[in-house]
Amino acid sequence: MHLQGPRIPSRLLTASAVALALAFAGAHFPGPFAVFDNLSNFPAHFAAAFLAVATLLAWQRRLVPAVACVALAALALAPVVPWYFGAYSGADDPARPWVRLLISNVHHSNHGYAQLLELVERENPDVIGLLEVNAQWLRELQPLRARYPHHYEVPGELHVGLALYSRLPLEDARALRLPGDGLTPAIAATLAAPGSDVEIVLVHPMAPVGAQYIRQRDMQIAALAKHAGAAQVPLVLAGDLNLTMWNDAYRPLVEVGGLHNARKGHGISPSWPALGPIGVPIDHILATRDVGLRNFRVMPGIGSDHYPVTAEFRTR
Repeated sequence: MHLQGPRIPSRLLTASAVALALAFAGAHFPGPFAVFDNLSNFPAHFAAAFLAVATLLAWQRRLVPAVACVALAALALAPVVPWYFGAYSGADDPARPWVRLLISNVHHSNHGYAQLLELVERENPDVIGLLEVNAQWLRELQPLRARYPHHYEVPGELHVGLALYSRLPLEDARALRLPGDGLTPAIAATLAAPGSDVEIVLVHPMAPVGAQYIRQRDMQIAALAKHAGAAQVPLVLAGDLNLTMWNDAYRPLVEVGGLHNARKGHGISPSWPALGPIGVPIDHILATRDVGLRNFRVMPGIGSDHYPVTAEFRTR
């Protein structure tokens, strides 16, 4: 008995493969097009799509284009695979205990207040950074102020509210205005961490919902990288950066800011959207090289479109 391949018209399958390849190329050379810039955040998804098309082509005995799609899948995965290796493996030092940091974009219209408080109760972090906190969120989070006596809040409606809570002392807490729209804040504060002070910077750059917003986000990322590169003390930068490690705008954080990512060794660890493994990693915890990072985890959802993330840090 002869097995027939899937009844997908050959021209449609070819057109799908070509369109996918063109989108993949555009993601690497986005120019002014917002859609291509955003596609650069999805290399693993491109790889999965190429492999699916390759399977259908092979089933139809079209081996040359099938092999080409497999090669493109491998190319898409090349920048992803290294993130599964190189996790921090340093020994514990009782003189310098680790500080646990939890970051959550709560989403301004989400009402998962109790879920967040339950997560804090369960995880017991030393420092908490919250994004998109509006006046209602701050009212509901009154219990955090008692548990975390050192805090700094920059409330705002929609997407710009930030709040930082710590059981360790915070000094010189202040709002930084990022370039671009003139409204996007960041919080910077000096944390009295064991062994050495650490500057904590909580950020939420512009969402990439259009070409103008992408330009503003990139300006803000560049400004944050410059701030990190000029830091006089160890620095931890965390928040929803609205880009992945594979977006070109991420590069200044490494090349100018000298930052490394707690996600290293933990793979993709998608944090948005909160739909399980199909998302992308845009919520980050980074630090200068004089800070060790370990135990990065994506936490259960709290009703937001983002999953919370957590990691531990200490000065080296």
